Parts: sequence; C-alpha cells; structure tokens
Amino acid sequence: MGRRPGIDGRELLLSAALRLFSEQGIDAISIRAVNREAGLGPASVHYHFGTKDALVEAVVHAYGEAVISTTKARAQEILKAGVPATARDLVTMLSEPYLDLMQAEPEKGVAWVRVISSLLQSQPDLILDRPSARLTWNAASRVYPDAEPEAVQRAMRMVFTLLVTQLAQARRSRRGIFSLDLDLLIDFLSAGLDAVLSQSEPVAGRRSRAS
Repeated sequence: MGRRPGIDGRELLLSAALRLFSEQGIDAISIRAVNREAGLGPASVHYHFGTKDALVEAVVHAYGEAVISTTKARAQEILKAGVPATARDLVTMLSEPYLDLMQAEPEKGVAWVRVISSLLQSQPDLILDRPSARLTWNAASRVYPDAEPEAVQRAMRMVFTLLVTQLAQARRSRRGIFSLDLDLLIDFLSAGLDAVLSQSEPVAGRRSRAS
C-alpha cells in the first residue's frame, strides 16, 4: 500500500505506532508491523526515526510536552498560591493534564495514556521528566512542610504511577463519558498522601518498627 496523499509519512508512522503500542504492547510490535499498519514501505521507520527506541520516544513526546507543560503550570500555581493547598490539589495537579488530553483527543489521548502506563513499569525515566518532577515535589512539600523530602518524592511517584495506571483503564461510552470513577480515584489518592505525609515520623521508621 502506498502513502496516502496529503499525509506526512512521519505522522502516519506515529499514529500507527501509537495505535499498535496501546493495543498490543510495545515489546510485541515490530518495526515491520508499524510500517505495514501505516501503509508505508519497509524502510520507513528507519528513514524517519532511525530506531524503534527513537520511535517510542517520539510517541511519548507527541503529547508529553503539552502534558508536562500543563503539569508544571499547575505546580507553579500551588507554589505561588496565597492560601494553603491540599492533597486533592496535588492529585488534581497530576491528573488534570491527562484528563484534558483524554477529553480533547478521545481515541489518541486514551491510547497515549495506555502507552505511558506501560512505560512507567519498564522505562520510568523516559516518562518522569526531572524538572517537572522537582516542581511537583516542591508543591507537595508546601502542602506537607514537615514531611521528609525522600518521603515526599516516593509518595508523589506512587500517586502518579497509580493515577496513570487507572486512567489507562478508562473506556469511552457511546455518550462520550469515560467509564472511570474519577472522584473515588482522586479521593483515594488524596487520602493516601495525607496518611503518609501528614505523619511527622519518617515513613522508613514506621515501616521498620511495624516489621
């Protein structure tokens, strides 16, 4: 099959990779499968991206830069706010950029979140942008000023991982509504942050004493 007229080959490959990665997993998909799904020649991925790893990174960056930018803006709002923020504000800071994407791009957005969820298990460094991570940690430290920095980082990483994992399970109904109990998820994660970070005693100390 030849290239469809008026559509860039790189964009065709990105769309094909996103679709296949989200449906079957990254490891299960070959470069040949992406080329075939895109309707392009066998050397197309190599021509546009060079390697499969570079293609995966391009898929991540397709929406990742916008999501990271929005997350950083939310974190800055918490840091500059005149009134104290809450655990729910922190969870909302992490969740809203993903939810906005899923609403704006119902098919590709949800597919992208599924890809991100799988990469969090295998290649977390590809997802967790350090500058934005530091901003979210600083925002959390403002909410929990007495918490140990290491505890803040660990708790926020866990909240982020659980959040994205659950968002990746969302399904869109015929009415355009996602089948996800979002309020319960946010309440659950917010309560978890409060339970861990509101304690003055370090997490490691509580764990070792209980064991």
